[in-house]
Amino acid sequence: MDRIRESAGQSTGPDAGDDDRIVAEELARLLDSPMFVRSPVLSRLLQFLVDHRLQGHRTAPKAYAIATEALGRSGDFDPAIDSYPRVMVGRLRNLLDRYYAETPWLHRLRVPQGSYEIVVQHRAAPPGARSADAADAADTPRDEVAAAALPDTGGGAPTAPPLSRPPAAKPRGPWLWLGFALALIAAAFAGWWFARSDGGLLGEDFVAMPTIEMSNVAAGDTGPSRAMARALDGKLRDGLRRFELVQLLSSRAPGSTAKRAPADYRLDASIVRALEGGSADVTLVLNRTADDRAIWSQQIRLTDEDIPGFNGIDPAIAQMAGDYGVIVRDQLQREPDNFAPGFPCLAQFNRLRQMRNPAAAKRIDTCLRASLVDMPGDPVPLGALALLRFGDWQQLRATPEGQEAFAEAEGFAQRAYSAAPNSAAGMFAMARAHFYAGNCQRGVAMGNAAIELNPYDPDLAGFMGLFKTSCGLATDGEVLLRRSVMLDDSHAGVPAVTLAFLHSQRGEQPEALALLDRMPSPSNMEPQYLMVRSIVLARMGQVDQARALWRRLLEYTSQPANAPPEMVLRQFMITPAVIARASIALREAGVVGPAPTAKPVTPTQPGR
Repeated sequence: MDRIRESAGQSTGPDAGDDDRIVAEELARLLDSPMFVRSPVLSRLLQFLVDHRLQGHRTAPKAYAIATEALGRSGDFDPAIDSYPRVMVGRLRNLLDRYYAETPWLHRLRVPQGSYEIVVQHRAAPPGARSADAADAADTPRDEVAAAALPDTGGGAPTAPPLSRPPAAKPRGPWLWLGFALALIAAAFAGWWFARSDGGLLGEDFVAMPTIEMSNVAAGDTGPSRAMARALDGKLRDGLRRFELVQLLSSRAPGSTAKRAPADYRLDASIVRALEGGSADVTLVLNRTADDRAIWSQQIRLTDEDIPGFNGIDPAIAQMAGDYGVIVRDQLQREPDNFAPGFPCLAQFNRLRQMRNPAAAKRIDTCLRASLVDMPGDPVPLGALALLRFGDWQQLRATPEGQEAFAEAEGFAQRAYSAAPNSAAGMFAMARAHFYAGNCQRGVAMGNAAIELNPYDPDLAGFMGLFKTSCGLATDGEVLLRRSVMLDDSHAGVPAVTLAFLHSQRGEQPEALALLDRMPSPSNMEPQYLMVRSIVLARMGQVDQARALWRRLLEYTSQPANAPPEMVLRQFMITPAVIARASIALREAGVVGPAPTAKPVTPTQPGR
C-alpha cells in the first residue's frame, strides 16, 4: 500500500518552501494540460485556490470568496442556500484525480474531501493496487461524484454526462518499476527512430496549433491601477483559453530553470485610467515572435460601467483567437497553400467554409483525416470533419452516397463529444448533429451549454443563432446573431446575412441593405450573401439587379437557368427549414418565377 503524506497550506516546517515550489510547478503543468485548457472555469478555480495558498493564508478560502472571486457570482451570493462552490470544487477534485490517474507522479495537488484547501500529496513508495486516489473516490459522496461527472458548463445546466469507462487495474509493487523500465526503453527506441526516419512520430508535416504568451499588463504604479491590470490580465487569459485554435502558455513557475520553446505570438497589453470621467484606454498589440513584428493592434475606450468586468474587450479576444481570427489569417497569408496535418488543416478548413469548392474540400478532408492519426481524441478536427461531411450530404440527400456522408458526419460528431464532453467544441459538434437530424430540443440544449463554455466565440454564437431561428426561436436566435456580428464583424459571413434576411422579412429593407453593405470581402462573395442581397434589391424595386445576382448564383452552383430555388440553395445550405423559407422569399420578391403548378387534366370526350 502507498505511503502517503500531505502538506497543507499552513505548514511552517523546513519543507514548506519546497511544497510551495511544487504547488507553483504543478499549477503550470496542470493549466497547460488539455484537460484544464478545455475546462476554463475549473482552471480559474484552481488558480484561485493555489494563489490563496501561495499568498500565505493560514486558513482555507471561504465559499463566498470562491463564488465571487473565482466563479463570477455577484456580491449578493449566499453560500447558505447555494451549493455552487461545493459542486465546482467537487468537479475540480474529480478533474485532478483524472489527470493524475493518467500521469505518473511522486507528488501531486489535492483538495481533501470536505475542504477548499490545496495540499501537496507526496508518494514515498510505488502505488499499490488501491492507492489514495481510489480511496478518495470511495469516500466521495454519491451526489458529489455525480456532480463532478457532469460537463463543466460554467454554472449552466449540464446536458449529458460524459461517457464512462471502467477503471483500469493498477500494477503492484515491482511490476510498476518493470513497466517504467519498459517505457523508458520504448521511449529511447522512439527517439532513435525519430532521429533516423526524418519523419517523426507525429507525422512528417504535422504542425501543432500556435502558442501565444501574454506579457504582464502595463499600468500605473498605484493600488487601483495594479488591481485593474490584474483584472484585465485575468479577462484576457480566461478568454483566450476558451478557444481551440490557440494554446495560451502559462507563466513559468517561480524558481523554475526549465527551458521552454518561445511562443509563436506574444500579446502585450496596457491600460491607462483617465483621472476624470472614469474611462480607461486599453491597448492590445499582437506580435509575431518569428520576426518580432506587430501584426495587429487595437485601442479600446472603456467606460466606468465596463470595469472591472472589461466586457468591452470581448470582440478583441474573438478577433485574435477565433476561427477567422488574426492568428488564423496570419497563417493563411504566410502559407496560403499549406495543407499539412494539424493547425494548417484547420485554418484551410475555415477558409473553405467561406468559399467552398469541391477540390479544396477533398484536400482538406484528406488533411483532417491525417490529423486524426496524431490527434485521435481532439474534438476540433473531429468536429471539422463532421461539418465537412454534413456539407457533402447536403448536395446528395436522396442518394446512398448522401446517406453514407450523413452517417459518417454523425459518427465524427459523436466521437468529438465522447472524447471531450467538457469542451465547447465537443458539445457543439453534437448540437450541430442534432440540428441536422431535426432534433431541435437536444440541439438547443447542447448548443446553449457550448456557448456557456465559450461565450467569446462568434462562430459558435452565429451557428446557434441560425439554428434557433430555423427551429422557431426567432427572438433568441436574433440575439445570438447580433452577438456574433458584435464579436467579430471582420468576417461576418452567415450571421450578418441571416440578420439582413430577418430585417428584410420584416419589411426593413434599408436596414437590411445597410448591414449587407458593411460586410467585407470575402464575406460579400459568399452564395448566402448573393441570395439575400437579391431578395432585398427586388423588394426595393431593383428587380433587374436582383436577377443579375441570381444568375451569378446559378453560375456559382453550376445549375441550369430554370433550376428551382430549392435545388440551387441546397448546393450551399444545409438546414431544410431555412432552404424552404428562403425559396419562398425568392419567389415572393420576384427574383425567380412562381413554382410551376400541375396542369389540369382535360377529360377525354367520348368518341374522340
